[in-house]
Amino acid sequence: MRNRTKRRFETAGWVLFIISAVFFIAASWRSGDVLGLLGGIFFFFACFVFLVPLHGHRVPDDET
Repeated sequence: MRNRTKRRFETAGWVLFIISAVFFIAASWRSGDVLGLLGGIFFFFACFVFLVPLHGHRVPDDET
């Protein structure tokens, strides 16, 4: 699999995790679950932390 394709799949996966975290935060907020809300917020920011190295270093497409 080419690096560009792999990077797109990884990015799409992290975006789906971010969307899931938003829904988890909303559900925790609505139910008043403070612990769940904090967990959702930390998970949301952790997803962005994992995206930084994914897009911070660009590898040429022909390298595998």
